[in-house]
Amino acid sequence: ALALQLLTLFVGDELPPKELADVVHGSYVNFSHKDIVPVIPLAKDAGVFVAELFHGPTYCFKDLGQQLLVRLLARFAERDQQKKTFLVSTTGDTGPAAMRAVADAASDYLQIVVFFPSGQISELQRRQMTTASNAKAKVATFEGGGDDMDLPLKRLSSDRAFVQKHGLCGINSYNLGRPLAQLPHFFWSYFRAVEQLGAVLGSPVDLVIPGGALGNTAAAFMAKEMGLPVKRL
Repeated sequence: ALALQLLTLFVGDELPPKELADVVHGSYVNFSHKDIVPVIPLAKDAGVFVAELFHGPTYCFKDLGQQLLVRLLARFAERDQQKKTFLVSTTGDTGPAAMRAVADAASDYLQIVVFFPSGQISELQRRQMTTASNAKAKVATFEGGGDDMDLPLKRLSSDRAFVQKHGLCGINSYNLGRPLAQLPHFFWSYFRAVEQLGAVLGSPVDLVIPGGALGNTAAAFMAKEMGLPVKRL
């Protein structure tokens, strides 16, 4: 309900309320914990809490962003009857989460191509991508560091004819949908922490955040700008 209320502020009339509700609810069905993001006290009376972000289908916090973003894009693609090809560069987390989200969305209008640097991701992440049985997903390795694929993908995305022909769409953290999809867990974590502390709503907190390309940090900053009482990120 919290995620639906927050996303409604941004989606507006782009999707009917019932469709948006279906998208949001479907995005969390494959999480293994009933709270989606359980908020656990780190130490008794320390006032420090850990929001567990690893209960998604690929055990990574990127599931929070990809499951919702991909389902939203699937609805838009189906509505417009335009096939989309997601191009994804990953250093390990985004790739498996994006591939799983595409599989879970089960849309005939989506396919995904993922690139990862050879020898620079964990064995679990490599297997998650290379053993996926999804005809709509392709995986390729490249030599170099994690950022070396950025320029080739930018060139492809700048070719308007190529983009239109293949329906290219990015779902890395530069897509605004990613931080929007990760926005709800900051509000949820705050409310659960305040509840456990017996504190007053509005009490300020500090947030310590995992981040790569800072999409998650952008989500936290957006939450702060929306009124979440955050002192420091």
